[in-house]
Amino acid sequence: MNEQLSIFNDKFDRKEELEEKLPMVKLKGTPEAYYLFRQRLYYALLHKDPNKYQLIDKVIEQAKAKGLSYILCKVSAEAKKFIDLSRQVAGERHRAISFLRLKPIDQHNVLMGEFEIVHQTGEIIMLHFLKRFPKYRIMLVFGNEVLIGQGNEIFREKIERRKVTLPSTPDEFERYWLAFYRSQYIPERRNLKYFQRMIPKKYWRWVTELKEFGLN
Repeated sequence: MNEQLSIFNDKFDRKEELEEKLPMVKLKGTPEAYYLFRQRLYYALLHKDPNKYQLIDKVIEQAKAKGLSYILCKVSAEAKKFIDLSRQVAGERHRAISFLRLKPIDQHNVLMGEFEIVHQTGEIIMLHFLKRFPKYRIMLVFGNEVLIGQGNEIFREKIERRKVTLPSTPDEFERYWLAFYRSQYIPERRNLKYFQRMIPKKYWRWVTELKEFGLN
């Protein structure tokens, strides 16, 4: 049985409590600082750390007492941890939307892709691709969980990963991309150390063009 999702539902079971506290925080800095703080809070709430709520409570109290700049400048240990959680989640989302390669799987306008995540980022990754490909149904596989999205709806369902098979034949868009990559690739400038700094090896399996040159 699938489950319909929406931002601020199962992940944010303390939404009302947090929303009551935020107006008091809003007065403790500029509009820009408040916007950035809310963004950091949004991502921190998606972190896998089971102690994130206690940390967020402390950060909010510090922001109320000492201002938003106290948190955003990472003055306290709690603020540093809070910003770190946020950056980890934002980084995972960024890597997913950068490396995840969607492929058409049938004649019903379905695009399917797979990626490895450790935080609760599946839904915000899906939202990115729904906005990018509004005419398609999107199916994203994250381990033993699949998210299916269309329009303004996202559904989640548990699956047996071994029963899901991604298309193995290169589609037209992949062929175009590889042709472009070959035209830009300069073997003499190959620098694996720099490449590994930019793209950690655990993500190589998701980068299509690496297969062409035996790097994964």
